[in-house]
Amino acid sequence: MEKSEIKILTLKEEKQLSKFELQEYYEKLREYAKTRKLTNTTPGATSIAPKLKEATNKIADKLTDFLAGGNVIKVSDGQENIPEGSVIYAHSHQGLLDNFSWIPFTPEHAVILHSKKVKKILVFVQLNTGLVLVSKDPSDKENRQNAKLDLMTLGLNGISLAYFPEAAWNLSPNKLHLPMNYGFLDIARKTEMPVIPTVDEFSYDTSSNKVTITKIHTRFGKPIYVNPKDNLSKKLLEYEEQISTMRWDLIEEKGLFQRKDISDMDYIKYLQKNIQDLNMGGIDINVERETIWQSEDEFYKYFHVNDVPYDEILAKYGYGKLLETEEVRKLKRINKIHNI
Repeated sequence: MEKSEIKILTLKEEKQLSKFELQEYYEKLREYAKTRKLTNTTPGATSIAPKLKEATNKIADKLTDFLAGGNVIKVSDGQENIPEGSVIYAHSHQGLLDNFSWIPFTPEHAVILHSKKVKKILVFVQLNTGLVLVSKDPSDKENRQNAKLDLMTLGLNGISLAYFPEAAWNLSPNKLHLPMNYGFLDIARKTEMPVIPTVDEFSYDTSSNKVTITKIHTRFGKPIYVNPKDNLSKKLLEYEEQISTMRWDLIEEKGLFQRKDISDMDYIKYLQKNIQDLNMGGIDINVERETIWQSEDEFYKYFHVNDVPYDEILAKYGYGKLLETEEVRKLKRINKIHNI
């Protein structure tokens, strides 16, 4: 079936269909997607990469140690929640290691949805896993649609997927996750693949100038199944609840702390380490800020959706001073006007 024979509908257009029409559309879409030629997927993702799973595990393990700054303790649980067959691992996203650390703990090969705007070296080291490269530019609709169709093609042919619904690193000091869009749930609905909420929680050592990761705990949640007529907003809440609960539980295991016990410089070091990792991958943090789903929302701006500004000059000399965001300054001006 040629692409011209089927019109790819938007979510809004799908809502206008009757139950019978939607079922008929999904059947045609699956038939088309299953046999179409991959456009955004790196070579060998379906033919060579699945055969390299054991080697990929070892490479991912070594790469995790290298990027973490030394030998790191790795713990994983929840594998009993992963059903047989292809699944969508929907990950929380806190840093560069999310691309590697979980791989040895999965039973089968998974292709990763990955931004195409990164340094070629970063793509190269992940070729043995397989990548679906997607543009973060919302105006590049053809590229984004082709990436979505590639994900469907892979899933319908028995290949698992790794997806990062936040689409940017969560550097926020007070959000368990960033706002998320529905893309991964739509793929799950169209392919009938279960979604496995996945968290990679990190423990940091900031006692020296060089920030290191001392422990990574990967946890796989209970599968989420999406039916054709399911409300995706409700399914997203179900996913967010699992992710938030797992992250909170893992944070509790690390030991709860109060904000006053963490110096500004500790947090600044954490930010600097992540910005360094972004630069290594050729990713501009300003692009990350702009491409966060709902990043322009006033609520998320006020609560530092992705990071907090700091005095860069003082930080060079080891003195941490976090700065107020524009949203905080705006709130203070409003309060002053109203004598609050």
